Amino acid sequence: MGINKERTNMQILQGKLCVALYENLGDAVLPVIKEIYGEYGFEVGTGLRKKWKPKSLAEAAKAFVDMTNDAGLPSSLEMRDGIAYWTGYRCPFGIENTYRPVCEALMEMDGEIFCAVLGVERDRMEFTVEKSLAAGDDCCKGVFRLL
Repeated sequence: MGINKERTNMQILQGKLCVALYENLGDAVLPVIKEIYGEYGFEVGTGLRKKWKPKSLAEAAKAFVDMTNDAGLPSSLEMRDGIAYWTGYRCPFGIENTYRPVCEALMEMDGEIFCAVLGVERDRMEFTVEKSLAAGDDCCKGVFRLL
């Protein structure tokens, strides 16, 4: 690598690593990615909880969208009936048009961020991925619901 080469951000490198592991090891690696990124999300969320101090899922989701937009990851949020419907337009891991299962494993991070931010156990938060840039969709769509 030459000194004039443009640097890649760390999340893109992590995405490349997870895709390469999946290509070489298949579905067997998904629980490991899910576990590690879940732990990572919990740590991030613990710090964000102290900063944001949200009183509801709506407050946490709004702060999350503000954070992603500020980081150059455009996203939007719609709250309906106490459920957060999140849409993302750029993958922070750069895994667009690769593998949906890798996306879903990496997105365990966001589920755990919300659990930590809200101070709830994982079995009280449901996070589903409805659309995925990794699967070739035009955006990512996720739903956060407290149980």
